[in-house]
Amino acid sequence: MWQKIRCWFEKAEWPFWIGFLFFVVVVVSCVQLTSSAQQWLLDSSQLPVRYLEVEGNTQYVEDADVQLALNELMQKSFYALDVNEAQQKVEHLDWVYWAAIRKEWPATIKVNLVEQRPLVFWNGDFILNHQGQVFQADTSRLVYSLPALFGPEGEELKALQLFTDYSELLSLYGLKAKEMTMSERYAVHLTLSNDIKLNLGRENGIARIKRFLEFYPALIEQHQVEYVDLRYDTGFAVGEQIMQSETAG
Repeated sequence: MWQKIRCWFEKAEWPFWIGFLFFVVVVVSCVQLTSSAQQWLLDSSQLPVRYLEVEGNTQYVEDADVQLALNELMQKSFYALDVNEAQQKVEHLDWVYWAAIRKEWPATIKVNLVEQRPLVFWNGDFILNHQGQVFQADTSRLVYSLPALFGPEGEELKALQLFTDYSELLSLYGLKAKEMTMSERYAVHLTLSNDIKLNLGRENGIARIKRFLEFYPALIEQHQVEYVDLRYDTGFAVGEQIMQSETAG
């Protein structure tokens, strides 16, 4: 086989060799051109990132936070900047729930943000968002006060759902819950914004709150209520602030 190939090369005439040489020159030139273009694209002085635009309805995240998170990446060229890496850095910011990043030729990076929606404090040190997910953030940026929830680790979603259901019912009567504690056995204690405490127990929380609301106007008119124990099949017990006595309802 090799002898046939050798014979073929020996019989090839000069036009073939000129064409072959031309082909080699073209290939080498293309490789050099591609390498030069690649180097140019990676050179931040030739193709810098000049602009950063932050989009989204933000209350807690400032443009300066995003700028600081992306500062190192923005030292690279527009071509070299990795949008996936940039997205990860932005999503690590305290108040960012989700981020999408895209490049806009020739020198702009656009960041679209969705912020965390804080609903309640969780076990003192954390916050729960609208999905019942735990996160930590700079609470000094909160624009309104949050209720406080306490409960077993891993039961965040259940605790939030109970608190939401109870809060919606109370709001129909102009009342708000400011704190809820759920024990490991799911017994619930609720504190209203007027500091009245409700002991709901483990079951039938909605029905027990409805019973309390039915008698609420009379209770606050007749008593200095400190707490109401609703764990009875019928009626309830009331603890008063001044006398610290209990009366059956």
